[in-house]
Order: sequence, then structure tokens, then C-alpha cells
Amino acid sequence: MKKIKLTLGFTLGISIVGLGGCQNTPIKSSNHELSSAKTTSARTVAAHQIKYQSTDQGEVTRTFKSNVRGLRGLRGLRGLRGLRGTCKQVKDDFALRLLVPKRTGKTLEAQPTFYWWASQSLSDATFTFILDKVLDSDAEFSDPLVEKTFKTSINAGIQALPLSQIQPDFHLEKEAEYEWTLLIACHPEFPALDIKATGTIMRIDPSPSLSKLLELAETRSVPYLYAQHGIWYDAVNALSVHLQQEPTFRQARVDLMEQAGLQKVADYEKL
Repeated sequence: MKKIKLTLGFTLGISIVGLGGCQNTPIKSSNHELSSAKTTSARTVAAHQIKYQSTDQGEVTRTFKSNVRGLRGLRGLRGLRGLRGTCKQVKDDFALRLLVPKRTGKTLEAQPTFYWWASQSLSDATFTFILDKVLDSDAEFSDPLVEKTFKTSINAGIQALPLSQIQPDFHLEKEAEYEWTLLIACHPEFPALDIKATGTIMRIDPSPSLSKLLELAETRSVPYLYAQHGIWYDAVNALSVHLQQEPTFRQARVDLMEQAGLQKVADYEKL
């Protein structure tokens, strides 16, 4: 199979990249036919409806937990004087969402890129990323496979976090289900006040039919193939990469968010 690799350019040790899209830079060309062909191609992609092939099997595996309103009401109480700086910034309607489907999303990558969304900008905010296998109920608790705390400033919108930057030597095993969590700790002694979101991911091998399609596909068709075959994480990543160069992919990403029930994210992206 010809591997089709789509990557983003990142800087710094761990960097959060906002992926709201960018403006097109006009391309001057004396070839009118070439210009028309590009325009037609862009319209074709924009009109191409993306369809995520999800599964109805298994439990709902994503959770969003934010107690911002209750947190504000407790700030004056004794014992909450250690409230951390990031949580002091958040508004009452602050929302943190992972870009994950309701049930475990799939990836073909050993080191996928995780995507998430914040409803407001944050300055010098402290986040913790946690990744661990989904354990059986009888399994013993142990330290997470990956746990990384980092500081960053973000704009409101969709953010990208590559596993290769979080933990360069860690790779997902095939057919193993992992849980990943992103949290903002608000108080060292009151974890119930943390703002956090959790989702699950599983790395799989592509089916023979998908391998063949990817081998023959044009790069711009790759995110649609991923979505049609239920490869959620790679579909989101491919769309986000293309969106940096061609805003026509924004609608496809909005549609994908709506199909996964991420309406807050979709509504924000429409603005």
C-alpha cells in the first residue's frame, strides 16, 4: 500500500496549533484554463458530502466534565484560595471538547494527532494530557502510560496535539483501546472541580479494500475515504491539514462534527 502521509508543521517542544483555517493567497497565473480548473476542483470538493461510517456497537465512551458555574460560586469559600490561574480565566459558559465520536474512534497511525476545541482564548494556560489503556473492571490500577503537563496560550477554536510531540517514543498498539483525557486542574486538593474531557481511540490495520483505495486516491480525497471507512482520527487530521491551504474543506469538517454530535464545535466553526 502506498502510504499517504499528511502532517502539520509544528514548532517548540510541545505546541498547540489552532486550526481555524486561513485565508487563501491569490495565485497569479496567465493560464486561464489552469485557473478555471482549480476553481472547478475546489467547488467539487466543497460540494462533496463527507459521511462518517460509525458503529452502533459498544458503549458511549466520551465524557465532558466542566463545573465552571459551581466553581465560581465556591471561590469565596474557605479552602479554595489555592484556585489555579487557568481556571480564573474561564467564563461561566466555558466549554472544553475533544474532537471524538460518541464511540471509540479509529486510527491507522501509531502516533496520531489528537484534536480538541476550547470555547474561549486562554493565556499561559496549564493543561494535562493523559493516555492509558482501557482496562477491564478487574484490572489493577497503575500509572498512566503517558501523562504530560504543559503550558500554552490558545485562541478559541480547534487545536491540534500530536502524540509524537507529547511522547516521541510511545506508539499505540494495534487493536488495543486507549482512553485519552485533557484536563485543566483548578485546585490541587479538589479534583472534582477540574475541567476535563475524555475520549477513546483504537489503532487498526486498514482493510484490503481501503488500502487499495488509498493507494489510488488523490490526496484531496483521502479524508473522505477515511470517514467512509470509520477512520475518525485520520479523517479529522486530513481535513484539518487541507483546510490550512483550502478553506473549502471547512464545510466538510463542520459536517463531520455534526455527525459525531459535536454541535458546539460545529456551530462555532460556522461563524
